[in-house]
Amino acid sequence: MIIRKKETPTNDSLKWTKSDRKTLKVMVKEGKSLKEIGEELGRTPAAVGYQKSTMGLSEKRTKKIKVKTKEGKSVQVSASAIVDTDGTPRDKAKEMTGVARQIARANGKRITMAMFFVEDL
Repeated sequence: MIIRKKETPTNDSLKWTKSDRKTLKVMVKEGKSLKEIGEELGRTPAAVGYQKSTMGLSEKRTKKIKVKTKEGKSVQVSASAIVDTDGTPRDKAKEMTGVARQIARANGKRITMAMFFVEDL
């Protein structure tokens, strides 16, 4: 078995420059993936995803979900979902936690701890 060490991107530990952010914005508008943008900028896809969400470039959409309470009553809960599937695992976990909280509140409960493990299939 051969173990290959992943190469660290060239700009991995450097701060984002105005030029980097401008390139990111243009490439997002072109519909490039996080991996493609990362290769162009010398960054990891996770770093690109984080910067993208920090800059407000991740599109979000709110959906209404019907949830049944234990009394059998139907309640609508609004859940925002990241449209861009390249969102970071942290972003996805935050969204799932928000939805779980709303469902719990609809049932007169509260969440004291929520853990989600997001992984690629």
